[in-house]
Amino acid sequence: MKRTKPILVCSIILLAMLCFGLNPFVLNAQDQADSLKKDQADALKIFIDTPDYFIDFDYVRTEITFVNYVRDRADADVHILITTQRTGGGGIEFTLAFIGLKKFEGQKNTLKHVSRQTDTDDDIRRGLIKIIKLGLMQYVAHTPIIERLDITYKEQEGEKAVAPKVIDPWNYWTFRTSIRGSFNGEKSYKYDYLSGSISASRTTEAWKIYLSINGNYQENQYKYGDQFSYTDIRRNYDISGSVVKSLTNHWSYGLSASTGSSTYRNIDIATSFSPGIEFSVFPYSESTRRFLTFIYRLSTRHANYIEETIYLKSEETLFSHNLSLSYDMKQPWGSIYASIAGGEYLHDLNLYHIYMFSSLDLRIFKGLSLSLFGSVSFLRDQISLSRSGATLEEVLLKRRQLETSYDYWLSLGFSYTFGSIYNNIVNPRFGGSGGSRIFHF
Repeated sequence: MKRTKPILVCSIILLAMLCFGLNPFVLNAQDQADSLKKDQADALKIFIDTPDYFIDFDYVRTEITFVNYVRDRADADVHILITTQRTGGGGIEFTLAFIGLKKFEGQKNTLKHVSRQTDTDDDIRRGLIKIIKLGLMQYVAHTPIIERLDITYKEQEGEKAVAPKVIDPWNYWTFRTSIRGSFNGEKSYKYDYLSGSISASRTTEAWKIYLSINGNYQENQYKYGDQFSYTDIRRNYDISGSVVKSLTNHWSYGLSASTGSSTYRNIDIATSFSPGIEFSVFPYSESTRRFLTFIYRLSTRHANYIEETIYLKSEETLFSHNLSLSYDMKQPWGSIYASIAGGEYLHDLNLYHIYMFSSLDLRIFKGLSLSLFGSVSFLRDQISLSRSGATLEEVLLKRRQLETSYDYWLSLGFSYTFGSIYNNIVNPRFGGSGGSRIFHF
């Protein structure tokens, strides 16, 4: 009985603490939770903007936990704008612009990360995480979170770390091959598609060379009981190449050539050769953020047609010229791309075409965004149209190019997001996040 008194006393004390809400088993956990809430309140708020690249945001949130992620630029302390462009070796050059907002207004920095063609998605995202962490340090250093961070240095083997001179056994040439197939069908329909390509490229500061061979075969079979059966076959191939020489930070010139065949365009074989010159209003070194170029080309083209054309031609050699203007800008408020191109045949200036395309992604104000994509073409140079016209099946299936004076397409959308400004939580359950895929049957 004497031994039970200490147990009884401890039980009474424990019961009293529980009655007054003083749970000794959760006091430490509560302290940790309060500390985490305070850390979250003090942490830097960042907005990551990737207008032309899909980034694994779940991976970013799980690897960089010392900041708050917000879904709108207006709530951020730092806006990270990530833009990309392809490298000559088939990789991607990422330009990360760190733009300070609110109390960090005016503090800006730009870092780069270059991936290789052989890098996996994991290699790329790990490289981006490293650069994002480095770029955030100048802002995190002015917050209480800095007390919880540490900086380490990874030493290289040997006493001196000297960057080795690059010796490329391929002399900057990169090759790529691919073959693809797509097959589907049902009782009354069958679709087969095959394509293949081979390409070679070499990019240096002075030269840019690209060669490619592409071909595809498409077959569609339609059946309607025993009454109707139709097979649609399309074949296309193209061999092309271009050589561009850098002159200055604003000028370059190039030569391009191609030969190919297209059943859709009534072309048995067509060969073209085009010299051209380009002027960039902004330096080429600023191309990841803003790009405004004018390109002028002169072209000669010889074509043999599958069927006689509406101009009673089985083959012909023609000369033409073309002028194009392209504008591309990526800024914290959004991105815009626009281009306009026009060309005409020199033997008959009434044979011309004008093509316009634009895309816009605009943040109007906090939470509200506008997306616009569209193009319009005015066509007066469809010289390869078949004189015999097209059958009803060919019209319905768009098996042949049809006569038209214009074509267009437009996509317009608004989105508005409201509610919690934070975007920190990662929950991959039932897919739909972090690159997961959900299949419905």
